[in-house]
Amino acid sequence: MPTTSHKMKGVLLCLCGIILLSPDSLLLRLIGADLWTLAFWRGGLSAVGLAVAVLLMEGRQPGQQQLLRLTRQGVVVAVSFAIANLAFIFSIQNTAVANTLVIMSLSPLFAALLSYFFFREPISTGTWLAAVAIFLGLTMVFYGSLATGGVVGDLAALVTSICVAISLVLMREHRDISMVPALAWSSGLACLAALPFALPASLSGTALMLMLVLGLIVLPASLTMIGLAPRYLPAPEVSLILRLEALLAPLWVWLVLGEVPSRQTLIGGGIILATLICLSLYTIRMQRGRAA
Repeated sequence: MPTTSHKMKGVLLCLCGIILLSPDSLLLRLIGADLWTLAFWRGGLSAVGLAVAVLLMEGRQPGQQQLLRLTRQGVVVAVSFAIANLAFIFSIQNTAVANTLVIMSLSPLFAALLSYFFFREPISTGTWLAAVAIFLGLTMVFYGSLATGGVVGDLAALVTSICVAISLVLMREHRDISMVPALAWSSGLACLAALPFALPASLSGTALMLMLVLGLIVLPASLTMIGLAPRYLPAPEVSLILRLEALLAPLWVWLVLGEVPSRQTLIGGGIILATLICLSLYTIRMQRGRAA
């Protein structure tokens, strides 16, 4: 298959995945349950959906083997994403959606820093400069939350971003191994962690229908597409497309619920997103220059 066709397939997978994933925050707000009940239903349903996706993609027997024989790296990814799932829901409930998504968008930068400290991968001057600019933007976002009491939610988003970064590093180091089974396990672990504290029967009617859509369709389909995209598209280009979520998710919440980000979030988030986009474009240009 030509390289251009591979890249187009990667772009379409990533773009469709992130557009489908973007209403996640809105659906969690509309469902309106407590943290543990949301984590139980969201984790359990998406675990089933992702497991089905693995079986459909890989075939019944190979799929079962992948699900039941996780590598050590897969176990770490599963645990990291399980923590990220819980922290994400907590963040959505305790700060503005825009804050959560802007802070979560830092995961590629954290991944670069983790790769430097643990694998001694070199970091370009551009990345260090981006880190400084992003720190300034992040400070402004946190400053804005001081007035609204959303700092705890912002910190939870930071935990989410770091956990996702750990998973990104492992996925990149072992890109020949599908991590979709690990994502299925991560959802299952989040469900099990929430089980002792959840009130599953409290969801009914419209809330239950929205949760079924989220857990069985939105999350499995979007995460599978995003997980497959790096097979066809370089990581910096995937990272660039993923930045769309930080714009789309707050947009849906604003259109449906009327939640407007604070001025500090708009300015700080603008600095962060602009810096990340410039960094992704710079990385893409450098890679193409080396390949030429």
